[in-house]
Amino acid sequence: MSDYTRITRKCLVSHLHPELRKAIRDYSPSQALGNEAENHSLSAETISCYETTSERKSAGKLTSWLNDRSDTITHVGILLTPERLIWVRWGDQSGTLLTAANLKEIQVKVYASILTNDTGLEVYGFIGDSKGRVRGYIGMESAPIAQEFCDEIRQAIEKVNPPVKRKVPWWLGR
Repeated sequence: MSDYTRITRKCLVSHLHPELRKAIRDYSPSQALGNEAENHSLSAETISCYETTSERKSAGKLTSWLNDRSDTITHVGILLTPERLIWVRWGDQSGTLLTAANLKEIQVKVYASILTNDTGLEVYGFIGDSKGRVRGYIGMESAPIAQEFCDEIRQAIEKVNPPVKRKVPWWLGR
């Protein structure tokens, strides 16, 4: 059983949790997307936007005491643009963290644990300011809407970075 109850929904950027919207608004100028008037360009160029709300399930008293400072509720906004995958996380204890990755530099796959009933998107590649390849995880609800978003991301990555078609060596025949 998963440690979280998750609900994923498709939405407009303007309908994200307020802390997520603020982080995205603050991110735009730092990525040379322009001034406040042009800030809406990120919303305009967004192909898809989803939000997952995760609520930590109640645990035993010992676990609650040991994990006193961990988030009970988190909101994760995930935006797909023609060039980037952007996700921003807000937790009631940890605050806000925005991460972005260039679609040309990442690979994604759906993660589904049979042991914990947890589902999400695993991202591998150059994420954020990392100097090397790293692995990230975005928890999502195990529902068709999450699968739909994962498919959209895979298609967008294949569009900017098509898979290399390998030729069969002549000696293997055709």
